[in-house]
Amino acid sequence: MEARQRRSVLLPLIMLGIVLVAAVDVFPIRQLIALNGEAEELRLHLAEIQEENAQLEIEIELVQSPAEIERIARADFGYVNPGETSYVVIMTPEPHDHEQAPVGSNEVVPESGGFWEALWDFLTGRDMSHG
Repeated sequence: MEARQRRSVLLPLIMLGIVLVAAVDVFPIRQLIALNGEAEELRLHLAEIQEENAQLEIEIELVQSPAEIERIARADFGYVNPGETSYVVIMTPEPHDHEQAPVGSNEVVPESGGFWEALWDFLTGRDMSHG
């Protein structure tokens, strides 16, 4: 009977030991694996950000050069050096195909599909597009 009592006490202790070993050894290993994966993703993200920063630093150096400052001032703000004359060229728009044809032209006008086609074109927005 004494052996049976020892077993009844020993078995729960062994089970408790197995559970503790699993809790101490197995779960932290899973966390370490997950953290290593996350660290690798963060390293890749850091490399991308460092590359972007390097490109931005090059761009900053270019923008700070006198030639680039002058180019931006001329293009965006209409800067003109003393003694220079500024001209503005106004381009006339070219006629588009959807504009009305002059009277007497030989252009063929497509036939209307009737009320239902016009309704469908209205509902689908085809009446707003040119084509």
